[in-house]
Amino acid sequence: MKSKVLGAALTLFVVGAGIYGLNRWEHVENQRQAAVCLANQEHLKDLKTQARAMTAGLSVEGYAEAEKAEAGKLVQALDTARNEAEVNAVIDEHSAVIEAQIIAEDAEVKSKGDQPFLGQELKKQRITTDIKQELNRAEKAVADACN
Repeated sequence: MKSKVLGAALTLFVVGAGIYGLNRWEHVENQRQAAVCLANQEHLKDLKTQARAMTAGLSVEGYAEAEKAEAGKLVQALDTARNEAEVNAVIDEHSAVIEAQIIAEDAEVKSKGDQPFLGQELKKQRITTDIKQELNRAEKAVADACN
C-alpha cells in the first residue's frame, strides 16, 4: 500500500514537472517570437525610411531631420490651437499640404514619362534593386515572425 502511494506521488510529481517545463518552454518561446517580430518590424521600418530618403534624394539623416522638422511644425500648430475647431483646421491644413505634395510628385513623375536623358528618371527608380529586394525579404520576415 505504501509503495502504491509513493508510486502515485512520484508519477504526479513527474507529470507536474513535465507540465511545468512545457509551460515554461512555451513562455520563453513566445517571448523569443515577440522579440524576433519586433526586431523584424524595426528593420522593415528602417528600410522604408531609407527607401523614402532615396526617393526624396536625401540621405537618411537628412530625411529624418526633415521629417522631424515637419512633425515639429505640426506639433507646434496643434499646441497653439485653443479649441477643437482650431485643432481640426490644423489637421485639415496639414492633410491638404500632404495631398498637394503627393499630387505634385505624381505630376512630376508623369511629366518625365520615358525621358531617361538629362538625368531625368522616375522617382521609383531611385530606390536601388538591392534595397527593393531587402524590403521584400524584410516584409516576408515580418509576415513569418509576426503570425
